Amino acid sequence: MTNFSYKARDRYGAPTAGTMEAADAKEVAHQLGKLNYTPISIAEAGSKGVLAELADLFTSLSSIKAEDLIVFTRQLASIIDAGVPLTEGLNAVSEQIRNKKFCNVVIAVRQDIENGATFSDALEKHQAVFSPLIINMVRAGEKAGILGEELDRISALMEKDQQTIDKIKTATRYPIIVVGSLVIAFTVLMIFVIPKFVTFFSAFKAELPLPTRILIGMNNIIQGYWYVLLGSLSILFFCLKKYLATEQGRYAWDQLILSLPIFGPLFTKIFLSRFARMLSAMLKSGIPILEALMITAASVSNKVIAKVTIEIRDKVAEGKSLVEPMRNSLIFPPIAISMVAIGEKAGSLESMLNKISDYFDREADYTINNLTPLMEPIMIFGLGLIVMLFALGIFLPMWDLVRVYQNF
Repeated sequence: MTNFSYKARDRYGAPTAGTMEAADAKEVAHQLGKLNYTPISIAEAGSKGVLAELADLFTSLSSIKAEDLIVFTRQLASIIDAGVPLTEGLNAVSEQIRNKKFCNVVIAVRQDIENGATFSDALEKHQAVFSPLIINMVRAGEKAGILGEELDRISALMEKDQQTIDKIKTATRYPIIVVGSLVIAFTVLMIFVIPKFVTFFSAFKAELPLPTRILIGMNNIIQGYWYVLLGSLSILFFCLKKYLATEQGRYAWDQLILSLPIFGPLFTKIFLSRFARMLSAMLKSGIPILEALMITAASVSNKVIAKVTIEIRDKVAEGKSLVEPMRNSLIFPPIAISMVAIGEKAGSLESMLNKISDYFDREADYTINNLTPLMEPIMIFGLGLIVMLFALGIFLPMWDLVRVYQNF
């Protein structure tokens, strides 16, 4: 059997492309005919030129961004709501996708559906692209006959996450520029400036001040043992990456993130907002609460919050309400617990979870807007220490030399 790449048109004249394993090109044409495709070209996959091979390599290495998924779900929801069949909708959306890798995924999903698979089962084959939240909400939409509405909810969830990420990037841009500039200045001084002062001061036998000796010592370490430092950092990075790949390491890292002085409370609010919004969306979709909690735990992207969610799920499975395990978790603030209790009693848990998410979103927005003012004192203090070290290290010995010359 050989892999063949083909280009064809469907019964509506829309172009499509893909690969197929077959004995020869005739068998490929025959299989395409069964799918109501008109072949345009069929060639062995291994007969590509160098440029085509490079294009495929770059396509495989490219990433699928959140924006691609947001646009995909939003466009597909609009097409389905307009009454267009799913396969035709996927075909129309795939033609608008600029990301070649994502386009191939959508084409593969459409082909699986044409071969008899459900939309959710076709998405499940590409779990590296589609999260458990997307797959299960699509499955619920298929069962309830509200696929367009579910896709709208999915895109709204992803849009909210992306908006939060964009706000954090905007708020931390100034601190990152300051820190980056400081690192560059420190590197230039240590590599180009300090060595000249070392040569100059070594001509005098006077004892150098402590700040100067510190700078000279740092310069000697960087100049003489840079390969040791680089190797040590590489080994440390490799070990840290391996440790974070384990369940214990990821949990410890996520716990550290939630305990950071400024960013810890912010990320806690963001994750709790995501927890409430995802759970609300799945309950509105008709997904049972036990299953919804398991999907939320797999999609919340923080192991500490995920563990708490699983513990809540276990307690609910025992017949308890959401309120008691939430209170025992020590993660949820009293206001969130009170709102869940009211929602359970009133039978409006889904809408109350949405209000909780809105509350945490407002709190997170307030923290994000104040990130720069909160970080400025830390940056100024750190910048002042480094500038003071360099100033004292460079100017103190110069003043001493001036005094020696005047006495002479």
